[in-house]
Amino acid sequence: MDRYRKDRGDQGESLAVDFLRRNGVDILERNYRYSRYGEIDIIGRKDPYLIFFEVKSRSTRAYGGPLYSISENKKKTLRKIARHYLSCHPEFNTVDIICRFDLIAIMNGDISWIEDIIR
Repeated sequence: MDRYRKDRGDQGESLAVDFLRRNGVDILERNYRYSRYGEIDIIGRKDPYLIFFEVKSRSTRAYGGPLYSISENKKKTLRKIARHYLSCHPEFNTVDIICRFDLIAIMNGDISWIEDIIR
């Protein structure tokens, strides 16, 4: 990944963390990595939800914008990493906690929170 994309991604994740905190989300992890499979950008808690966030920053809607950048392969990867996180954190494996995958889309400084992107 080139330096520009990495910097833009890091900046987007920082904006997302600030946005989520303002919206009552307790940030548990940033850039949670599971071996060679990849990472989940942000893991947060907002009762009763444990939310796995994917952050996408875009400057244009080319190729469908942020939502369309999450392929079926990416969804499988996110599920795999989330299962690993849950296996390492059994305190979240209760009937009182609902897991969800959400997207934080950042487009030219505007932030959108799209809930439940994976079924």
